Amino acid sequence: MKLQIDEIPNLEETEILIKCREIDSKITKISNYIHTSYITVNGKLDGEIYVLNLDDIYYFEAVENRVFAYVEKNVYEVNYKLQELSEMLSRTSFIQIARTIILNINKIEKVSTLVNGRISAVLVNSERMIITRVYAHAFKQKLNG
Repeated sequence: MKLQIDEIPNLEETEILIKCREIDSKITKISNYIHTSYITVNGKLDGEIYVLNLDDIYYFEAVENRVFAYVEKNVYEVNYKLQELSEMLSRTSFIQIARTIILNINKIEKVSTLVNGRISAVLVNSERMIITRVYAHAFKQKLNG
């Protein structure tokens, strides 16, 4: 693989071009990382607004018509519906794993199968998430690139 970076001072917008023989799991992961690194989400905590990088977010959860972003030490309220986030993050490392949860697969430490077609994912912060049967197939595909 060759990598070339051209610095062009008067360029209006950064452009990333990937040339490949075929799109494999490595190319998909690179593409997902690029998409993730350019998207931010505003989160509210204690009356203040914070800009959250997707890399820092473990998951989003909808609770009583409100959506929260969970990061390592805090929980922020975001002004999106879960469906909006699902669409916005479709080409990133995030995937819906339950009716109320969208998970960042980059925060997964290990995965195991459970009975009834469900999947258990342990995150790097030791939190355990359950991927329901409805979302298990799409989750496996996303996880395998």
